[in-house]
Amino acid sequence: MSHRLTGKVVCITGASRGLGRALAHACAAEGAKLVLGARTVPELEAVAAETGGVAVPTDVRDPLEVDRLVQTALAEFGKLDVMINNAGLAVYGPLASMTADDVVLMLDTNVKGLIWGSRAALLAMKDRRSGHIVNISSIAGKLHLPNESVYCASKWAVNGFTGVLRQEAAAFGVKVTAVCPGGIDTPFWREMDYRPFPESVDPERDFMKPEEIARTVVELLATSDRYLVPEVVMVPML
Repeated sequence: MSHRLTGKVVCITGASRGLGRALAHACAAEGAKLVLGARTVPELEAVAAETGGVAVPTDVRDPLEVDRLVQTALAEFGKLDVMINNAGLAVYGPLASMTADDVVLMLDTNVKGLIWGSRAALLAMKDRRSGHIVNISSIAGKLHLPNESVYCASKWAVNGFTGVLRQEAAAFGVKVTAVCPGGIDTPFWREMDYRPFPESVDPERDFMKPEEIARTVVELLATSDRYLVPEVVMVPML
């Protein structure tokens, strides 16, 4: 059986759990060589062991750490074909309840971290005139959702940034795609103090599975170099 990502070097941030872990497994199943970054080192190393990837402890809020993640891919495999900027987080609640630390954490992780990853990847890809940057955004980057003001702001920023990056990267033969999923059933929801959706909604029952999003990303990565999918929006059938 042929594997669609054989020979591809794929770097994934936020790879230790949830969607990042599912992305790592989906790419590995298609033959990709993985370089995985996350802050939670024991979980990251476990995913690396499961997928045959290289674990690089990475806090995407630090551009030097993101640069090191990409440089590890170049040092280990001589190239970078795919960068999946997946790391992200949310603190929900009314704006009046948000602390300055909450706001800085979301913007530094969701926006700046994704910018650092995109920049490092583009610098690694542009001279080879090939590559694919996939930015994991959210349906929250298209909607105005109660009690998600800062999170929505971060994802609207991601979508705007990704659209402009797509134009700039095309000059170097590099693809850029935004993936905007709705609710995903991950441990994220079970650990939250504040749920922004009605109590009648059960993430485990009603939301999409991370493996479903990951399979869609693999489909994106396997597309021909002759065309680009600029954006994918996925929402659960509630």
